[in-house]
Amino acid sequence: MTLLVVVMFLAIAAFQAAATMIFPALPTIAADLRASQSDISLSQSLFFAVGGLAAASLPLSDRVGRRAMLLVVIILGIVGSVLIATTSVLPLYNVGRWMQAPGVIALPLAFLILREHVSDERYSVILGWLSALNLGATGVDGIVGGWVTDTIGYSGIFWIAAALGVLGFAGVLLVVPQGDGKRKGVVDWPGLVVLGVAMLCISIGLGQAGSEGWSSPRTLGLLIVGFVLLVMFILVERTVKHPIITVRHLASREVFAVPIVCLFGMAGFLSVFSILAPFWLQLPTEAGGGGLSATIYALLTVPGTIVSFFLAPICGVIARRAGWWPVLFTGVVISLFTLIGMTLSLRSTVATLIFFGLLSAVFGGVAITAANGLGVLRSPKESSAFLPGINAIMFSFGSSFGSALVGSLIAKPSLESFVMAFAVAVALMLIAFAFVVLMPRRSGTSDTNAAVNV
Repeated sequence: MTLLVVVMFLAIAAFQAAATMIFPALPTIAADLRASQSDISLSQSLFFAVGGLAAASLPLSDRVGRRAMLLVVIILGIVGSVLIATTSVLPLYNVGRWMQAPGVIALPLAFLILREHVSDERYSVILGWLSALNLGATGVDGIVGGWVTDTIGYSGIFWIAAALGVLGFAGVLLVVPQGDGKRKGVVDWPGLVVLGVAMLCISIGLGQAGSEGWSSPRTLGLLIVGFVLLVMFILVERTVKHPIITVRHLASREVFAVPIVCLFGMAGFLSVFSILAPFWLQLPTEAGGGGLSATIYALLTVPGTIVSFFLAPICGVIARRAGWWPVLFTGVVISLFTLIGMTLSLRSTVATLIFFGLLSAVFGGVAITAANGLGVLRSPKESSAFLPGINAIMFSFGSSFGSALVGSLIAKPSLESFVMAFAVAVALMLIAFAFVVLMPRRSGTSDTNAAVNV
Protein backbone atom coordinates (compact mmCIF):
# COMPACT_ATOMS: atom_id res chain seq x y z
CA MET A 1 0.00 0.00 0.00
CA THR A 2 2.93 2.36 0.66
CA LEU A 3 4.07 1.83 -2.94
CA LEU A 4 0.62 2.85 -4.18
CA VAL A 5 0.85 6.11 -2.23
CA VAL A 6 4.32 6.83 -3.68
CA VAL A 7 2.98 6.27 -7.20
CA MET A 8 0.14 8.72 -6.55
CA PHE A 9 2.71 11.27 -5.36
CA LEU A 10 4.63 10.86 -8.63
CA ALA A 11 1.47 11.19 -10.75
CA ILE A 12 0.57 14.46 -9.01
CA ALA A 13 4.14 15.80 -9.01
CA ALA A 14 4.40 15.45 -12.79
CA PHE A 15 1.59 17.96 -13.26
CA GLN A 16 2.58 20.13 -10.32
CA ALA A 17 6.08 20.68 -11.69
CA ALA A 18 4.70 21.95 -14.98
CA ALA A 19 2.04 24.06 -13.24
CA THR A 20 4.05 25.86 -10.55
CA MET A 21 7.74 25.82 -11.50
CA ILE A 22 6.85 27.83 -14.59
CA PHE A 23 5.86 31.05 -12.77
CA PRO A 24 9.36 32.59 -12.38
CA ALA A 25 10.17 31.53 -15.95
CA LEU A 26 7.28 33.34 -17.66
CA PRO A 27 9.24 36.53 -18.54
CA THR A 28 12.04 34.42 -20.07
CA ILE A 29 9.52 32.31 -21.98
CA ALA A 30 7.87 35.45 -23.37
CA ALA A 31 11.24 36.83 -24.51
CA ASP A 32 12.41 33.55 -26.10
CA LEU A 33 9.10 33.02 -27.92
CA ARG A 34 8.90 36.71 -28.94
CA ALA A 35 5.52 36.91 -27.21
CA SER A 36 3.96 39.83 -25.37
CA GLN A 37 2.89 39.69 -21.74
CA SER A 38 -0.74 39.64 -22.87
CA ASP A 39 0.02 36.62 -25.11
CA ILE A 40 1.47 34.72 -22.14
CA SER A 41 -1.39 35.84 -19.85
CA LEU A 42 -3.95 34.57 -22.36
CA SER A 43 -2.02 31.31 -22.63
CA GLN A 44 -2.22 30.89 -18.83
CA SER A 45 -5.94 31.70 -18.87
CA LEU A 46 -6.59 29.05 -21.50
CA PHE A 47 -4.44 26.61 -19.53
CA PHE A 48 -6.83 27.01 -16.58
CA ALA A 49 -9.82 26.72 -18.92
CA VAL A 50 -8.64 23.43 -20.41
CA GLY A 51 -7.86 22.19 -16.91
CA GLY A 52 -11.38 23.11 -15.86
CA LEU A 53 -12.81 21.21 -18.81
CA ALA A 54 -10.76 18.16 -17.87
CA ALA A 55 -12.06 18.48 -14.32
CA ALA A 56 -15.61 18.55 -15.68
CA SER A 57 -14.95 15.19 -17.31
CA LEU A 58 -13.79 13.59 -14.04
CA PRO A 59 -17.14 11.79 -13.48
CA LEU A 60 -16.37 9.85 -16.68
CA SER A 61 -13.88 7.92 -14.55
CA ASP A 62 -16.91 6.24 -13.00
CA ARG A 63 -17.41 4.62 -16.41
CA VAL A 64 -13.95 4.17 -17.93
CA GLY A 65 -12.05 3.53 -14.70
CA ARG A 66 -9.73 5.70 -12.58
CA ARG A 67 -6.53 3.95 -13.67
CA ALA A 68 -7.23 4.32 -17.40
CA MET A 69 -8.10 8.00 -17.06
CA LEU A 70 -4.99 8.73 -14.99
CA LEU A 71 -2.77 7.01 -17.56
CA VAL A 72 -4.27 9.13 -20.34
CA VAL A 73 -3.66 12.48 -18.60
CA ILE A 74 -0.10 11.47 -17.68
CA ILE A 75 0.68 10.57 -21.32
CA LEU A 76 -0.77 13.90 -22.49
CA GLY A 77 1.38 15.71 -19.92
CA ILE A 78 4.57 13.92 -21.03
CA VAL A 79 3.97 14.72 -24.71
CA GLY A 80 3.05 18.31 -23.87
CA SER A 81 6.19 18.80 -21.75
CA VAL A 82 8.47 17.42 -24.49
CA LEU A 83 6.76 19.61 -27.09
CA ILE A 84 7.30 22.77 -25.01
CA ALA A 85 10.91 21.86 -24.20
CA THR A 86 11.74 21.49 -27.89
CA THR A 87 9.74 24.27 -29.53
CA SER A 88 10.63 27.89 -30.17
CA VAL A 89 7.25 29.16 -31.39
CA LEU A 90 4.25 30.34 -29.35
CA PRO A 91 1.51 28.25 -31.07
CA LEU A 92 3.29 24.96 -30.31
CA TYR A 93 4.04 26.17 -26.79
CA ASN A 94 0.30 26.76 -26.30
CA VAL A 95 -0.54 23.32 -27.66
CA GLY A 96 1.91 21.80 -25.19
CA ARG A 97 0.38 23.73 -22.28
CA TRP A 98 -3.12 22.61 -23.25
CA MET A 99 -1.89 19.01 -23.31
CA GLN A 100 -0.47 19.44 -19.81
CA ALA A 101 -3.64 21.06 -18.40
CA PRO A 102 -5.72 17.85 -17.99
CA GLY A 103 -3.15 16.80 -15.39
CA VAL A 104 -5.13 18.91 -12.91
CA ILE A 105 -7.35 15.86 -12.36
CA ALA A 106 -4.43 13.71 -11.19
CA LEU A 107 -5.09 14.88 -7.62
CA PRO A 108 -8.83 14.01 -7.43
CA LEU A 109 -8.19 10.75 -9.30
CA ALA A 110 -5.55 9.89 -6.72
CA PHE A 111 -8.05 10.62 -3.95
CA LEU A 112 -10.60 8.29 -5.56
CA ILE A 113 -8.10 5.49 -6.25
CA LEU A 114 -6.77 5.57 -2.70
CA ARG A 115 -10.31 5.73 -1.29
CA GLU A 116 -10.92 2.32 -2.89
CA HIS A 117 -7.70 0.73 -1.61
CA VAL A 118 -6.76 2.43 1.68
CA SER A 119 -8.36 1.96 5.10
CA ASP A 120 -10.37 4.77 6.69
CA GLU A 121 -7.74 5.14 9.41
CA ARG A 122 -4.95 5.92 6.92
CA TYR A 123 -6.98 7.72 4.26
CA SER A 124 -7.39 11.08 6.01
CA VAL A 125 -3.65 11.38 6.71
CA ILE A 126 -2.68 10.38 3.16
CA LEU A 127 -5.20 12.84 1.73
CA GLY A 128 -3.51 15.55 3.77
CA TRP A 129 -0.07 14.68 2.37
CA LEU A 130 -1.34 14.63 -1.22
CA SER A 131 -3.03 18.00 -0.72
CA ALA A 132 0.21 19.33 0.75
CA LEU A 133 2.15 18.21 -2.31
CA ASN A 134 -0.42 19.87 -4.56
CA LEU A 135 -0.29 23.29 -2.86
CA GLY A 136 2.14 23.32 0.03
CA ALA A 137 5.42 23.10 -1.89
CA THR A 138 4.54 25.90 -4.32
CA GLY A 139 7.11 28.33 -2.92
CA VAL A 140 9.91 25.77 -3.20
CA ASP A 141 8.78 24.94 -6.74
CA GLY A 142 9.10 28.61 -7.65
CA ILE A 143 12.67 28.87 -6.38
CA VAL A 144 13.69 25.65 -8.17
CA GLY A 145 12.01 26.87 -11.35
CA GLY A 146 13.88 30.16 -11.15
CA TRP A 147 17.22 28.41 -10.59
CA VAL A 148 16.65 26.00 -13.48
CA THR A 149 15.66 28.87 -15.77
CA ASP A 150 18.76 30.90 -14.86
CA THR A 151 21.19 27.98 -15.23
CA ILE A 152 20.02 25.69 -18.06
CA GLY A 153 17.00 27.53 -19.45
CA TYR A 154 13.26 27.17 -18.98
CA SER A 155 13.17 24.02 -21.11
CA GLY A 156 14.76 22.26 -18.13
CA ILE A 157 11.52 22.71 -16.19
CA PHE A 158 9.60 20.75 -18.77
CA TRP A 159 12.24 18.02 -19.06
CA ILE A 160 11.87 17.58 -15.28
CA ALA A 161 8.06 17.42 -15.67
CA ALA A 162 8.43 14.87 -18.49
CA ALA A 163 10.78 12.70 -16.43
CA LEU A 164 8.38 12.75 -13.47
CA GLY A 165 5.58 11.88 -15.90
CA VAL A 166 7.46 8.82 -17.20
CA LEU A 167 8.05 7.61 -13.64
CA GLY A 168 4.41 8.26 -12.74
CA PHE A 169 3.14 6.43 -15.86
CA ALA A 170 5.29 3.39 -15.16
CA GLY A 171 4.18 3.37 -11.53
CA VAL A 172 0.47 3.62 -12.34
CA LEU A 173 0.79 0.93 -15.01
CA LEU A 174 2.57 -1.51 -12.67
CA VAL A 175 1.11 -0.73 -9.24
CA VAL A 176 -2.45 0.61 -9.52
CA PRO A 177 -4.94 -2.30 -9.68
CA GLN A 178 -6.83 -2.74 -12.92
CA GLY A 179 -10.44 -1.65 -12.52
CA ASP A 180 -13.45 -1.28 -14.77
CA GLY A 181 -15.82 1.64 -14.77
CA LYS A 182 -18.65 1.28 -12.31
CA ARG A 183 -21.28 2.95 -14.48
CA LYS A 184 -22.06 1.98 -18.04
CA GLY A 185 -23.45 4.17 -20.79
CA VAL A 186 -22.49 6.60 -23.52
CA VAL A 187 -20.35 9.66 -22.91
CA ASP A 188 -22.30 12.92 -22.58
CA TRP A 189 -20.58 14.64 -25.50
CA PRO A 190 -23.21 17.42 -25.88
CA GLY A 191 -22.80 18.40 -22.23
CA LEU A 192 -19.01 18.19 -22.40
CA VAL A 193 -18.84 20.39 -25.52
CA VAL A 194 -21.27 23.02 -24.18
CA LEU A 195 -19.47 23.20 -20.83
CA GLY A 196 -16.07 23.34 -22.55
CA VAL A 197 -17.04 26.27 -24.78
CA ALA A 198 -18.66 28.04 -21.80
CA MET A 199 -15.51 27.74 -19.71
CA LEU A 200 -13.30 28.88 -22.59
CA CYS A 201 -15.46 31.98 -23.14
CA ILE A 202 -15.53 32.87 -19.43
CA SER A 203 -11.81 32.22 -18.92
CA ILE A 204 -10.78 34.29 -21.95
CA GLY A 205 -13.19 37.04 -20.93
CA LEU A 206 -11.81 37.14 -17.39
CA GLY A 207 -8.26 37.04 -18.71
CA GLN A 208 -8.90 40.07 -20.91
CA ALA A 209 -10.81 42.09 -18.32
CA GLY A 210 -7.63 43.41 -16.74
CA SER A 211 -6.15 44.67 -20.02
CA GLU A 212 -9.24 45.67 -21.99
CA GLY A 213 -11.48 46.62 -19.06
CA TRP A 214 -14.71 45.14 -17.75
CA SER A 215 -16.78 47.39 -20.02
CA SER A 216 -15.01 46.26 -23.20
CA PRO A 217 -17.54 44.88 -25.73
CA ARG A 218 -15.32 41.85 -26.31
CA THR A 219 -14.98 41.14 -22.57
CA LEU A 220 -18.72 41.57 -21.95
CA GLY A 221 -19.60 39.53 -25.02
CA LEU A 222 -17.41 36.59 -23.99
CA LEU A 223 -18.70 36.63 -20.41
CA ILE A 224 -22.36 36.86 -21.48
CA VAL A 225 -21.96 34.04 -24.01
CA GLY A 226 -20.15 31.95 -21.41
CA PHE A 227 -22.83 32.36 -18.75
CA VAL A 228 -25.62 31.73 -21.27
CA LEU A 229 -23.87 28.50 -22.26
CA LEU A 230 -23.65 27.52 -18.59
CA VAL A 231 -27.43 27.82 -18.35
CA MET A 232 -27.71 25.75 -21.53
CA PHE A 233 -25.39 23.17 -19.98
CA ILE A 234 -27.71 22.78 -16.99
CA LEU A 235 -30.67 22.30 -19.34
CA VAL A 236 -28.73 19.74 -21.39
CA GLU A 237 -27.74 17.81 -18.28
CA ARG A 238 -31.39 17.58 -17.23
CA THR A 239 -32.33 15.88 -20.49
CA VAL A 240 -29.50 13.46 -21.33
CA LYS A 241 -29.57 9.90 -20.04
CA HIS A 242 -25.99 9.79 -18.74
CA PRO A 243 -25.06 13.36 -17.72
CA ILE A 244 -21.57 14.44 -16.70
CA ILE A 245 -23.11 16.27 -13.77
CA THR A 246 -26.33 15.00 -12.24
CA VAL A 247 -27.95 18.35 -11.49
CA ARG A 248 -30.34 16.96 -8.89
CA HIS A 249 -27.38 16.20 -6.61
CA LEU A 250 -26.80 19.94 -6.27
CA ALA A 251 -30.19 20.30 -4.60
CA SER A 252 -28.61 18.96 -1.43
CA ARG A 253 -27.07 21.66 0.81
CA GLU A 254 -24.52 19.08 1.95
CA VAL A 255 -23.32 18.80 -1.65
CA PHE A 256 -23.58 22.22 -3.30
CA ALA A 257 -22.05 24.20 -0.41
CA VAL A 258 -18.66 22.47 -0.80
CA PRO A 259 -17.90 23.64 -4.39
CA ILE A 260 -19.19 27.15 -3.61
CA VAL A 261 -16.69 27.36 -0.75
CA CYS A 262 -13.98 26.19 -3.17
CA LEU A 263 -14.98 28.80 -5.78
CA PHE A 264 -14.99 31.88 -3.55
CA GLY A 265 -12.27 30.70 -1.18
CA MET A 266 -9.89 29.97 -4.06
CA ALA A 267 -10.80 33.29 -5.72
CA GLY A 268 -9.94 35.18 -2.53
CA PHE A 269 -6.75 33.23 -1.89
CA LEU A 270 -5.35 33.11 -5.44
CA SER A 271 -6.11 36.77 -6.07
CA VAL A 272 -3.65 37.54 -3.27
CA PHE A 273 -1.20 34.67 -3.78
CA SER A 274 -0.66 35.12 -7.53
CA ILE A 275 -1.41 38.84 -8.09
CA LEU A 276 -1.72 41.21 -5.13
CA ALA A 277 1.06 40.02 -2.81
CA PRO A 278 3.83 39.73 -5.42
CA PHE A 279 2.89 42.99 -7.13
CA TRP A 280 2.54 45.00 -3.90
CA LEU A 281 5.60 43.62 -2.15
CA GLN A 282 7.75 44.11 -5.27
CA LEU A 283 6.35 47.56 -6.07
CA PRO A 284 9.08 50.23 -5.61
CA THR A 285 9.09 51.91 -2.21
CA GLU A 286 8.67 55.29 -3.90
CA ALA A 287 5.25 54.08 -5.07
CA GLY A 288 4.39 52.84 -1.57
CA GLY A 289 5.19 49.15 -2.06
CA GLY A 290 7.60 46.81 -0.34
CA GLY A 291 10.45 47.27 -2.82
CA LEU A 292 11.53 43.61 -2.68
CA SER A 293 13.39 41.92 -5.51
CA ALA A 294 11.83 38.85 -7.11
CA THR A 295 14.41 36.54 -5.50
CA ILE A 296 14.01 38.01 -2.01
CA TYR A 297 10.22 37.90 -2.35
CA ALA A 298 10.33 34.21 -3.34
CA LEU A 299 12.62 33.35 -0.43
CA LEU A 300 10.51 35.22 2.13
CA THR A 301 7.30 33.49 1.03
CA VAL A 302 8.72 29.96 1.22
CA PRO A 303 8.18 29.49 5.00
CA GLY A 304 4.39 29.79 4.72
CA THR A 305 4.17 27.19 1.95
CA ILE A 306 6.50 24.82 3.81
CA VAL A 307 4.33 25.12 6.94
CA SER A 308 1.28 24.28 4.82
CA PHE A 309 3.05 21.11 3.69
CA PHE A 310 3.21 19.89 7.29
CA LEU A 311 -0.17 21.28 8.36
CA ALA A 312 -2.09 19.28 5.75
CA PRO A 313 -1.35 15.78 7.13
CA ILE A 314 -1.87 17.05 10.70
CA CYS A 315 -5.33 18.17 9.60
CA GLY A 316 -5.90 14.66 8.26
CA VAL A 317 -5.20 13.25 11.73
CA ILE A 318 -7.55 15.78 13.35
CA ALA A 319 -10.28 15.09 10.79
CA ARG A 320 -10.07 11.37 11.51
CA ARG A 321 -11.30 12.16 15.02
CA ALA A 322 -13.44 15.29 14.61
CA GLY A 323 -14.53 15.21 10.96
CA TRP A 324 -13.60 17.55 8.11
CA TRP A 325 -16.16 20.32 8.74
CA PRO A 326 -14.44 21.75 11.87
CA VAL A 327 -11.13 21.71 9.98
CA LEU A 328 -12.67 23.60 7.05
CA PHE A 329 -14.35 26.11 9.37
CA THR A 330 -11.09 26.80 11.20
CA GLY A 331 -9.09 27.18 7.99
CA VAL A 332 -11.52 29.61 6.35
CA VAL A 333 -11.98 31.71 9.52
CA ILE A 334 -8.23 32.15 10.01
CA SER A 335 -7.76 32.89 6.30
CA LEU A 336 -10.47 35.55 6.49
CA PHE A 337 -8.81 37.32 9.42
CA THR A 338 -5.34 37.15 7.82
CA LEU A 339 -6.75 38.82 4.69
CA ILE A 340 -8.27 41.55 6.85
CA GLY A 341 -4.88 41.93 8.55
CA MET A 342 -3.10 42.28 5.22
CA THR A 343 -5.60 44.88 4.04
CA LEU A 344 -5.02 47.00 7.16
CA SER A 345 -1.22 46.64 7.26
CA LEU A 346 -0.12 47.34 3.68
CA ARG A 347 2.08 50.24 4.85
CA SER A 348 4.22 47.75 6.80
CA THR A 349 6.14 45.27 4.64
CA VAL A 350 7.02 43.09 7.64
CA ALA A 351 3.39 42.85 8.84
CA THR A 352 2.17 42.17 5.31
CA LEU A 353 4.68 39.33 4.92
CA ILE A 354 3.69 37.82 8.27
CA PHE A 355 -0.01 37.84 7.41
CA PHE A 356 0.74 36.50 3.91
CA GLY A 357 2.79 33.65 5.32
CA LEU A 358 -0.06 32.75 7.68
CA LEU A 359 -2.56 32.89 4.81
CA SER A 360 -0.40 30.60 2.64
CA ALA A 361 0.06 28.11 5.46
CA VAL A 362 -3.54 27.98 6.67
CA PHE A 363 -5.54 28.19 3.46
CA GLY A 364 -3.20 25.90 1.52
CA GLY A 365 -2.62 23.44 4.36
CA VAL A 366 -5.96 23.49 6.19
CA ALA A 367 -8.87 24.85 4.13
CA ILE A 368 -7.96 23.21 0.80
CA THR A 369 -7.19 19.89 2.48
CA ALA A 370 -10.57 19.92 4.23
CA ALA A 371 -12.43 20.88 1.05
CA ASN A 372 -10.77 17.98 -0.78
CA GLY A 373 -11.72 15.62 2.04
CA LEU A 374 -15.34 16.75 2.07
CA GLY A 375 -15.46 16.52 -1.72
CA VAL A 376 -14.65 12.81 -1.63
CA LEU A 377 -16.69 11.91 1.45
CA ARG A 378 -19.86 13.91 0.71
CA SER A 379 -20.09 12.90 -2.93
CA PRO A 380 -23.26 10.95 -3.83
CA LYS A 381 -22.84 7.19 -3.47
CA GLU A 382 -23.83 6.46 -7.08
CA SER A 383 -21.16 8.88 -8.40
CA SER A 384 -18.16 9.09 -6.11
CA ALA A 385 -16.33 11.33 -8.63
CA PHE A 386 -19.13 13.92 -8.68
CA LEU A 387 -17.95 16.35 -5.97
CA PRO A 388 -14.19 15.93 -6.59
CA GLY A 389 -14.86 16.84 -10.22
CA ILE A 390 -17.00 19.86 -9.33
CA ASN A 391 -14.40 20.99 -6.77
CA ALA A 392 -11.61 20.77 -9.37
CA ILE A 393 -13.70 22.90 -11.76
CA MET A 394 -14.29 25.47 -9.02
CA PHE A 395 -10.59 25.58 -8.13
CA SER A 396 -9.72 26.40 -11.76
CA PHE A 397 -12.55 28.86 -12.28
CA GLY A 398 -11.97 30.53 -8.90
CA SER A 399 -8.28 30.98 -9.75
CA SER A 400 -9.12 32.76 -13.02
CA PHE A 401 -12.01 34.75 -11.57
CA GLY A 402 -10.18 36.08 -8.50
CA SER A 403 -7.00 37.00 -10.36
CA ALA A 404 -8.84 38.79 -13.16
CA LEU A 405 -11.11 40.62 -10.74
CA VAL A 406 -8.36 42.17 -8.63
CA GLY A 407 -6.04 42.62 -11.60
CA SER A 408 -8.47 45.07 -13.15
CA LEU A 409 -8.42 47.15 -9.93
CA ILE A 410 -4.65 47.68 -9.84
CA ALA A 411 -4.12 48.72 -13.45
CA LYS A 412 -2.89 52.03 -11.97
CA PRO A 413 -0.96 50.89 -8.88
CA SER A 414 -1.33 52.96 -5.73
CA LEU A 415 -1.94 52.33 -2.04
CA GLU A 416 -5.63 53.14 -2.49
CA SER A 417 -6.07 50.76 -5.44
CA PHE A 418 -4.33 47.92 -3.59
CA VAL A 419 -6.41 48.50 -0.46
CA MET A 420 -9.54 48.25 -2.60
CA ALA A 421 -8.27 45.08 -4.30
CA PHE A 422 -7.38 43.43 -0.97
CA ALA A 423 -10.84 44.40 0.31
CA VAL A 424 -12.34 42.54 -2.65
CA ALA A 425 -10.29 39.47 -1.67
CA VAL A 426 -11.68 39.79 1.87
CA ALA A 427 -15.23 39.93 0.46
CA LEU A 428 -14.63 36.78 -1.60
CA MET A 429 -13.33 34.90 1.45
CA LEU A 430 -16.28 36.19 3.49
CA ILE A 431 -18.69 34.63 0.98
CA ALA A 432 -16.78 31.34 1.31
CA PHE A 433 -17.11 31.56 5.10
CA ALA A 434 -20.87 32.15 4.81
CA PHE A 435 -21.28 28.92 2.84
CA VAL A 436 -19.16 27.01 5.36
CA VAL A 437 -21.61 28.15 8.04
CA LEU A 438 -24.57 27.14 5.84
CA MET A 439 -23.06 23.70 5.23
CA PRO A 440 -24.80 21.07 7.40
CA ARG A 441 -22.46 19.63 9.97
CA ARG A 442 -22.75 15.90 10.54
CA SER A 443 -22.77 14.52 14.03
CA GLY A 444 -19.68 12.84 15.42
CA THR A 445 -17.05 11.77 12.91
CA SER A 446 -19.38 10.67 10.09
CA ASP A 447 -17.62 13.11 7.77
CA THR A 448 -14.56 10.89 7.88
CA ASN A 449 -16.02 7.77 6.34
CA ALA A 450 -19.40 8.33 4.71
CA ALA A 451 -20.85 9.53 1.43
CA VAL A 452 -24.11 11.34 0.71
CA ASN A 453 -27.06 9.20 -0.20
CA VAL A 454 -29.05 11.47 -2.53
